[in-house]
Amino acid sequence: MKKNKNIGFIGAGNIATSLIAGLIKQKVNRKNIFSSSPDQADLDNLSRLYSVNVTSDNKKVISSCSVIVLAVKPQVVKKILYEIKEALSLENSLLISVAAGIKINLLESLTTKNQKIVRVMPNTPVSIGKGVSALCCNSSVSVENREEAERIFNSVGSTYWIQENSFDLYTALIGSGPAYIFYLLESLRKAAKELNVEQSKIEKLILEMVIGSAKLARDSAEDPESLRKKVTSPGGVTEKAIEVLEDNKFSEVLIKAIKAGEKRSFDLGEKEDD
Repeated sequence: MKKNKNIGFIGAGNIATSLIAGLIKQKVNRKNIFSSSPDQADLDNLSRLYSVNVTSDNKKVISSCSVIVLAVKPQVVKKILYEIKEALSLENSLLISVAAGIKINLLESLTTKNQKIVRVMPNTPVSIGKGVSALCCNSSVSVENREEAERIFNSVGSTYWIQENSFDLYTALIGSGPAYIFYLLESLRKAAKELNVEQSKIEKLILEMVIGSAKLARDSAEDPESLRKKVTSPGGVTEKAIEVLEDNKFSEVLIKAIKAGEKRSFDLGEKEDD
């Protein structure tokens, strides 16, 4: 088993599990995937579901793999990197971090000089292979390293390289974006309560409407504003409903919410740097 084919995960939670599932779906050999965690239940779950290599020893994962995905909570990053930084350096591993809010300069300060680092922010639909992941990296990362990071995260959706100074807005817009869609679905369900239709059917109708609208927006050559205007007949039902949204500054409130999320992401990142 060649080390340069092995991918290791420090962490065995939801993100690590989703990525492992995606890699296996893309025909990566289970024998080439490793995961470590102090939580034996998580390791047992990974072993049962995917038959990958599991261990409680982080250093064993590093010694076995050329790519290390740091998939842990932000508050334990410093502790873990202090433990493994020497092993990372000795093995010349590529470190990929999905720890929210942890910036590259902090990761560099917690590892060693010239450590190859990619930072990734995935959103929750990675759990069904439909996620969107933003990536950035430091100057030690090669083209081959970038391609390896893309392969891993393309297994659970699509990937986009962006500047790290855009990560806070990305987090508030795309990372948190599924929550806004779910919030809209909640509101639509409440609006549909008086329909004389079974609840299960209402939910299906709403979901199919949202899915169909998203696909139309994706596949159409027209922008969302043009598509909206096509549905909005003068003096009609849709126009009246849109008027209420505009009177209540729906768009402005949404943008304000995203900007507040961006600031929160920045503040949390600054806190982790302290």
